[in-house]
Amino acid sequence: MYTLSTLLERLQGVSQARLISSGYGLWMVWSGSFNNAVGHTLRDHGLVQLVEDPCQSLWLSFTPEVFRAMAKLQIWARLNPLPLFCQVFPVTALVGYDMSLSASVPREIARQQAGVAEDLEVLLHPKLAEAVRGIHGLSLGQAVSMQGLANLGWTPLVADQGLDYSSPTNWYGVIRPLGRLGEREAIAGWRAFFSEVQGVFQRLNIKYLADDAKGFVIFPLESYRQVRQYCVELATLLAELKATQRAYWPCVFAVTEQRGMSFSMDLPHRMGLDWNRLTPDFLHMRYRDGFSLYDAFKVNEVNYGGEQESLDSWCNVTRRQADGQGGQGAIEMPLPRRWLAGAGKECFYCGLKNHTSAQCPSRTMPAFRAQNWVALGRANLSDMALGFKALDEAGDSDKFLGKIGSLLSAQSMEADLVRAVFSIGTPYQPGLLPVLPRVKAREWPLDPEQLNPEEPWPLAEAHFALLSGELDKSKELLRAVCAKSGRSFEAACLEGFVSLEADDHHMAQFYWQEAGRLAETNIQQCYVLFLQARLREVVGEYREALGLYRQVLMGSPKWLEPTYREGVCMVKMGFTGQSLDIFADLVNREPMFFNRILVDLETDRGRVHVLAGLWEPWLEAQVKAKNIGIKVTSLLKELPQWFEEDHAFRKPAQAHLERMDALANTENYVAFREVVRGMDGFTVEMQKQIDEEIKRIKERVGTYAQRLREVQYEAGWFPFPKLLRDFNRDFNHCVQRINWIMTQSLRTADNFRTARRHVPEIEDHLQSLSKRLVSLRIVRDSTLFAMLMGKNFVWIEVVGLALALLTIPVLLYYSTKIASNWVIDGILAQKWAFQKGLIFLVTLFALGLASLLSVLTFEKKKRHLFEADADRRAGQRKATAKPSAKQQAGRAEGKPKDAGEAASKQGGAQSKNAKQKGDGSKSAKPAPKPGAKRSGGK
Repeated sequence: MYTLSTLLERLQGVSQARLISSGYGLWMVWSGSFNNAVGHTLRDHGLVQLVEDPCQSLWLSFTPEVFRAMAKLQIWARLNPLPLFCQVFPVTALVGYDMSLSASVPREIARQQAGVAEDLEVLLHPKLAEAVRGIHGLSLGQAVSMQGLANLGWTPLVADQGLDYSSPTNWYGVIRPLGRLGEREAIAGWRAFFSEVQGVFQRLNIKYLADDAKGFVIFPLESYRQVRQYCVELATLLAELKATQRAYWPCVFAVTEQRGMSFSMDLPHRMGLDWNRLTPDFLHMRYRDGFSLYDAFKVNEVNYGGEQESLDSWCNVTRRQADGQGGQGAIEMPLPRRWLAGAGKECFYCGLKNHTSAQCPSRTMPAFRAQNWVALGRANLSDMALGFKALDEAGDSDKFLGKIGSLLSAQSMEADLVRAVFSIGTPYQPGLLPVLPRVKAREWPLDPEQLNPEEPWPLAEAHFALLSGELDKSKELLRAVCAKSGRSFEAACLEGFVSLEADDHHMAQFYWQEAGRLAETNIQQCYVLFLQARLREVVGEYREALGLYRQVLMGSPKWLEPTYREGVCMVKMGFTGQSLDIFADLVNREPMFFNRILVDLETDRGRVHVLAGLWEPWLEAQVKAKNIGIKVTSLLKELPQWFEEDHAFRKPAQAHLERMDALANTENYVAFREVVRGMDGFTVEMQKQIDEEIKRIKERVGTYAQRLREVQYEAGWFPFPKLLRDFNRDFNHCVQRINWIMTQSLRTADNFRTARRHVPEIEDHLQSLSKRLVSLRIVRDSTLFAMLMGKNFVWIEVVGLALALLTIPVLLYYSTKIASNWVIDGILAQKWAFQKGLIFLVTLFALGLASLLSVLTFEKKKRHLFEADADRRAGQRKATAKPSAKQQAGRAEGKPKDAGEAASKQGGAQSKNAKQKGDGSKSAKPAPKPGAKRSGGK
């Protein structure tokens, strides 16, 4: 037993349907392999298979042709065994906004179970009796009930075996070449292409009528099979010719049911189609016919206006393998369909037909609107599609203009889309005219930052009257200004706008040509040429418009607007292939044009082609942005590991990376390109910051090492090393940090940050050492002075005592010969007291003289002593610290420099001593320096 619900579960879901129609569902159950003849018979009657499982399938038909197909199978089963169970019941056909096809089946039918019949068995729902009786030769049998089926009174189909149940539906096909058939190029291209099409006609036995004057070829198609064969053959031919560029010429194709229309050359005008709006190279037909080809063709929407879509609305179809099902894709961006409706003239300012130029909402918009495209570049494509869907309101003028007027000043996705749509025509809208007198540049485009200061404009009142819709008043004010100050370029341009809004295109052309004669600068000349080109475009004279746009481009080669308008004209003419090259170049040069193409309502004729052509650059940019987005996420995690919060590079880099991460997660081509461009030099800049920071760290640490050597050298002269516990602790800390920084690779985030933390620590400890070194110098100098003074005192004292011991006896000896010498007598009487006094005087004199000599010679001796020691240390460094070539190469890779090595080596003893003793009772002595036995030298 097979269950219908298993098939229904596999149907494509349609959350919101754009089309709902009644139809006929066909459930078939068989055993073994499926007989392909059954499938061909069903397709020959317009049925489309929705879903298939092993031994069961579900088909959909929009017409009662399903009954003729069942009758054919019954006749065929009389001669060929066909174990097949068929059940036909009413369903609701659903078409999603992505053109997916599905069906809704009543619940009591969905729960049915059925087995394989021994022979063909066709059961019909009782509600289908009227439809069956409307077909000659078909009737219903007695109601039957079967196990597993819903108890609804299913009736078997009875077919008259003597009748032919071929489909009575017939179609007409129409081909119309694009271009002017009076031109040599168009004639040659069309003839070459039609010779290829004639081969298709011969293979399918199709007869046709051709009118070279009107450029139409019409032909009948007699069955579903012939329609399918024609579509397949033509799609294959188009793909082959376009790939080889052999005998190709763009044409529009349409297929429609005959419905009583006669086979004559006025047929194209009775089909209700605007042939100038059909997409070239696409097969246009009704939805009902397009979905009958659903298994081989993809159905595309045609933005052709209308209040309500139905199965009789127009669509176009393309082969699935050629349209992206096999790898090539297309961007989904449906335009607001009802905006494109309207039978009026094309608005000069925006291109829509549901309002006049004098009513266009873009007339009052400012001259510069780059911010509108920036805002659109931050939106996801899915949000843009939903925004357009919300804007798809009724297209009558009053409701449309009121809705747009309120949205222009709003803040929403819909408002951003509206502002972007009406910003496409900025160069030829009247808001730009008051800016021209202030322009300093010689060529387009204009930069709002490079304008002269605003001054009173004589035509301001006339321009305001134009924007207010008071055309007569504007003309009077304009002529008054001209009578007072003479005819000017701006006056001629403004009068052209007045005539344009008065629906007098001829006079608008005349005034703009006059403005061209009055133009004094290249800017003005290009402006009026651009206006004239736009005027030729909106009236359908695309070739003349192309020539004028190219003249503008010659005058302003850097201006991309003329190139874009050239691409749009190509699309309007139907030459979409040529426009794709133009658009691809524009998108590559300026990413904003991608979104502009997506929202441009004037490209609706070739929109399917254009969106398919944008798929490749979109996919390429998406892949690049995705890869860079992964890198951005990684950098966001790495940045705090490299740089602390107080680093000057971190805050702007963090903000930049967060912005790039947001853009990388935005499904928008502009965002993708901005991510690629924004991250192009960021990694290099970040690496440059790291390299510069490493260089600064190395330089600072080298300076610290030199200062540390000086501190160590100064401390080495301290005579009481055991008293330097705190000094040694700070010194050893600096040595350890410097040695770590010089020996570690700083190109890893952890080491880099650790090194940056160590640098201020080393600075603080060096400052502490420098403060302590002041006290050490005082003690050192005091000790040296005391030693020098003691030395001088000793030898002066010795000399003085020696002289006293020699001089006094001599004096006493010779003084005995002098009689009555009271001095001598006194000395002899008090000789021991005299001797002590003499010694005291000599000592006092020696002390004073030693102090004087020490003061006079202290600095000289100290300098001599330190310089001799410095020379001795320099000699030792030259002999023992000459770097090898390998050490020099290692230094370039971040290995220790001389300063760090010296600090490390000279501080090794101190580090070791400090580690062994720690904070014990005895402090470590600084490492011995050359000439450590300075006391002996002294």
